[in-house]
Amino acid sequence: MAVLESIRKKGGIIVSVVIGIALLAFIIGDFVPKSNRNNYNIAEINGKTLVWQDYENKITELTNMYKQNTGQSSLDERTLDMVRGQAWEMMVREEIMKKEYEQTGLTVSPEELFDMIQGPNPNPRIRQYFVNQQTGEFDRSLLINFLKNKGNNPNDAQQWNLLEKSLLEERYVQKFGGLVSKGMYVPVFMGENENTEINKKVDFDYVVKQYTTIPDSAVKVTTADLKKYYEKNKKQWEQETSRDIEYVAFPIVPSQEDRTAADEWMAKIKPEFAQTENASQFVNMNSKVPFDGRFLTRDQLPVQAAELFDEEVGTVVGPYQEGEALKLVKTIKFENRPDSVKVRQIILLPKQQTQQGYNNAVALADSIKAAVEKGADFSALATKYSADPGVADTKGDIGWIREAEMQVGSMSETLFGMKKGEVSKMESQQGIFVVQVTERGKENKKVQIATLQHNIIPSTRTEQTIYSQASKFAVENRTETQFDASTGTQNITKRVASYIGENDGMIPGLSSGRQIVRWAYNAKKSEVSDVFTLEEAYVVAVLKNVRKKGIAPFEQVSGEIELAVRKEKKAEQIATSFSEAVKKAQSFSDLAVSLQLPVESASGIAFSAFSVPNAGVEPQLIAAAASEKEGGISQPIEGINGVYLITVKQIIEPEEGALEQAKERLASTYDNRSISESVQALRKAAEIKDMRSKFY
Repeated sequence: MAVLESIRKKGGIIVSVVIGIALLAFIIGDFVPKSNRNNYNIAEINGKTLVWQDYENKITELTNMYKQNTGQSSLDERTLDMVRGQAWEMMVREEIMKKEYEQTGLTVSPEELFDMIQGPNPNPRIRQYFVNQQTGEFDRSLLINFLKNKGNNPNDAQQWNLLEKSLLEERYVQKFGGLVSKGMYVPVFMGENENTEINKKVDFDYVVKQYTTIPDSAVKVTTADLKKYYEKNKKQWEQETSRDIEYVAFPIVPSQEDRTAADEWMAKIKPEFAQTENASQFVNMNSKVPFDGRFLTRDQLPVQAAELFDEEVGTVVGPYQEGEALKLVKTIKFENRPDSVKVRQIILLPKQQTQQGYNNAVALADSIKAAVEKGADFSALATKYSADPGVADTKGDIGWIREAEMQVGSMSETLFGMKKGEVSKMESQQGIFVVQVTERGKENKKVQIATLQHNIIPSTRTEQTIYSQASKFAVENRTETQFDASTGTQNITKRVASYIGENDGMIPGLSSGRQIVRWAYNAKKSEVSDVFTLEEAYVVAVLKNVRKKGIAPFEQVSGEIELAVRKEKKAEQIATSFSEAVKKAQSFSDLAVSLQLPVESASGIAFSAFSVPNAGVEPQLIAAAASEKEGGISQPIEGINGVYLITVKQIIEPEEGALEQAKERLASTYDNRSISESVQALRKAAEIKDMRSKFY
């Protein structure tokens, strides 16, 4: 079980290929008319059709893995949307790379996989999962024991199968990456360019006139100018399909009536809580949070209940509010307890998964407990009976355990209440344990408390009232004009969500938004929605903008174009005045005086630099500085923020030996990026038709 838990915690979501669903797709195919079968297609990748069941199966697989890794029983919409995205990326990548592996003849033999797992030098993940807790080193015996017994536990078998498939994919990627990297070569000229860009540096002075110094009214921009710029720079306006919406949200929050009701509930139950003799049972029956039996120091108590540390057993504090919850806290008992104990254990598992098998294991545990209490050798009994794979090395000793690190439950309460040398039998879902405390850490006064929590939540009546407000808004504002006018005059905050993709699941400001996205892709521009019911709010939206894949139409980007054209015309004006000034200047300082501009300095600027001091991000300025000669005055340089003139004061050439270092650095960079960029290139070249929005 410890090995399985290690895989769950460290493995993350492991890539897996599940083929059982293919049978389901085959069966469904017999009952679905041929004309309707395309309705089940979710993607086409390089001409191959993938069906909805394949994708749904991948989502289910990753969802189950996520639940196992986190211990959650269900996923919220945000997490589920993340899982769907991962499933899609995995499915697309698998399809694209499978074809590449076949075309290049890449294979991974069973012998290679065996070597990755049980060879002289196992895969790092295998070495990580099967670690001896005492030595901290890889323990091959743990691996062998796990492989021998994994068939007895379906969860172990499933986890192992996923790990094997992940290791298999890892080896394919390594081989593919090796092929790609072997094709990489850094020519001399590229090394020289790299060396120059990084190691050649210049010191220069510059003057700049900002575009903002020229008022917009001084620049005339015509429609013809805008269309000319648009035609010349069409590629700049290439876009994907997206939508813009605006929305108003009516939060579903508790009313004052709900808060009063919560106060009254707590006031009514407080006397019962104070009088009950079984506080843990009372909490489990009445609280929104189960009983936590751990003992706490003064510092570990909630601030609002810290005074309980000096009170008597049975004292109650509260109710006090913490977030959207009311809490009552009661002292149960005080004890001197250690923060940690040293423990050894014997784990017993039923030999048959029957009641009789379980009874036999319990009886054996009772016998072992009695034998240890009479002086029997615990280590010998552990070696003989324990199901722990590492017992041969540990003799059942699991070392020091901290109470703060243990899960809530009776096992924690029992262990830290045991005396040195005391033996106890415990039962859990993992098996039957015979445990003995061999050492106790330094003891401190601690208190066990019972916390009764009552959440303040909106009542049905409150939700109906809020829904009525949202519904009234939606009915009275059926057009975009009405929507805008109402949000401008009423005390309602309008929010914006731009560039929403067809398969997006989230909308900024909302916990989930898939239903709104689907509406946006079926609605017409300027259409106002009905009321959407989300977990935390009722929402009404208006579709503001519709973008189609391809080159954005002129009307859609005319505002952006006007800014660019206006900036271009200002640059022309400034450059003309600069050119005239350069002709008359005797020196750079004379030039600055004639232009009435301050001289700024920059030192040690390389072509690969990101920005220039006091100028900001200006790639054109950096490029010009790197190519100018010493002593001259440059031509006007049109930058992002203004137009520049520069004079280079000093050029610092690369040192000897820098060329070889630059070539090695460039080769290493290409090698590191080879796999990711080759996969991205293959994906970009692939023909991918995404039809997920039909289903989700």
